[in-house]
Amino acid sequence: MRDISVNPSDQVQALVDRRYRSTTPYDVSRGKIREFARAVQDYHPAHWSEGAAADLGFAGLVAPATFSAIILNRVQREILDTVLTGYRSTRILHADQVLDIARPVVAGDRLTCDIYFESFRHFADYDVLAIKSVLIDQRGETVQTGSTALLARTGLADPRLAETVRTIAIQGYSPTRPRPRAGQLAVADAGPFEPLRGSRMPRTTVDFDSLAVGTELPRRTVRLSRVDLVNYAAVVGDADPARCEDDGATASGLPSAVAPGMLKLGMAAAFLSSSLGDPAAVTRFRAQFAHYTHYLRIPPLATSAIEFNGRVTSLDPRRRRATIAIDARSDGRRLFGYAAAEVRFPLAD
Repeated sequence: MRDISVNPSDQVQALVDRRYRSTTPYDVSRGKIREFARAVQDYHPAHWSEGAAADLGFAGLVAPATFSAIILNRVQREILDTVLTGYRSTRILHADQVLDIARPVVAGDRLTCDIYFESFRHFADYDVLAIKSVLIDQRGETVQTGSTALLARTGLADPRLAETVRTIAIQGYSPTRPRPRAGQLAVADAGPFEPLRGSRMPRTTVDFDSLAVGTELPRRTVRLSRVDLVNYAAVVGDADPARCEDDGATASGLPSAVAPGMLKLGMAAAFLSSSLGDPAAVTRFRAQFAHYTHYLRIPPLATSAIEFNGRVTSLDPRRRRATIAIDARSDGRRLFGYAAAEVRFPLAD
């Protein structure tokens, strides 16, 4: 039973600049990788076949780039149940996400997740939480880091939510990032996390030298149903009724059952995997989710078509890197406030 007498703002402020560690490591299995790949409609062979993964230089199945959503969702539930007991999960919206990837998660990994509460502020009718997550493998190496902006609604539903999200996007409201320190919430003693070190050479099927600013990737259309929403929720362990039921969505201030932001981002990553040929070539994702302007409404007894498109917006010939803006639309409605990926390409011969 959640204690509504607790002031959640006071709870968060007490946690800023502190670290929380998940109580149990997460063992990555082949079956879970395949379940997640199916849920985000990512059919790159490296997610399904050990032989295809070995061809790309990996010892086991490669997990899709947003596979960490499973672990982060579990840790977020743990936090809400133990240390942020004043918030209701149905009133928390995912506004902004950045993923920095040193290497992909692979079958056989044993991952620990550290959470850093970076900043807190109150804006309009929302408490705004900036959280940094760090996935650490069994060797103590950092696999992936994430920066997340959560909006906890404290007032009535805000019809200007999209404008609010744009205003408080991660890069806008958290200009300084003090180094986190171990605090009362740390389950295990640990020092500062190791920086990301990505050393693997990408094996993309797209030639970097053929790209120019403005180059577009082949479009891809996928379809999403309520069954797909239920399947994704089951895979990541999300029991929020706003994901699949209109009544639950209305209680959260949404117009209907909608696709969660990380599902949309996972499908965008699948689009890039199919276009680039190497699911491990992306080193960073950035996406802004706005739940009124950019929501994806799923009819109860039908499917919604989503068209993905990618366009090169910048190139770094020295580092062999490209930034690709991702556009996703359903019935003409944009599904991201902003989305982009940074991609590494093989060195020139």
